[in-house]
Amino acid sequence: MELSPAWRVGGTKVYWSPEKLAANPHDKIETFKVVSHPHLVPCHLAASGHDYSAIAMPYYPQGDLVLSGRQEPNRVHRLMSQVARAVEHLHKWNIAHNDIKLENVFVDGSDDAHLGDMGFALRVKDPLGFSPAWRVGGTKDYWSPEKLAADPHDKIDPFKCDVYAVGIMYWVLVTGIMDFTAGTDFVAKLAETQDLNISNLHRAVLETLLEPNPLTRPTASEMVEILSLNE
Repeated sequence: MELSPAWRVGGTKVYWSPEKLAANPHDKIETFKVVSHPHLVPCHLAASGHDYSAIAMPYYPQGDLVLSGRQEPNRVHRLMSQVARAVEHLHKWNIAHNDIKLENVFVDGSDDAHLGDMGFALRVKDPLGFSPAWRVGGTKDYWSPEKLAADPHDKIDPFKCDVYAVGIMYWVLVTGIMDFTAGTDFVAKLAETQDLNISNLHRAVLETLLEPNPLTRPTASEMVEILSLNE
């Protein structure tokens, strides 16, 4: 059996991804300590060796969201609102999660969401909040349009990329449509899905979070405000 670059045994996650191991594991541990939040997965214990890094985290009985399929829209709205608060908290510490995706959101026994896997977390030191595009990314299917179009040394806003990734998760869970890749025009696809019975509220959220232009895409704090409506 071929194992993926990261796997979980009980409440432990083990990495042997070269990209994640390239970063100092002690930096990741310190990040976990700093960013404690009710909707962020905590790190109970961490260890690393020359070819692995292991993190012990809580057990989430409902697992992650990757195989959930289409969900009841109000539940999606509530779960993504919780994720948005976690993202906002990270951003207030000048940390971009940098790998937001369904596989990294875990649901507990009370049906609350927790954003985990800080393996690609990016501390942004630029006072304007930009970072070279080569440092921004995570999983390619969740890349924002500006990340996809950028040259490696172009400066882009990793915080706005996080917001876009939350929008993609919202899209998948509300529509149940999994066949997307980096560069998908979600706003155009939304206009083609009138038969999905998505409310005006949920359509408006999708159009806002999946805004192709990062300059007019909301910040994490604005995303929290948007998702607090009718939560």
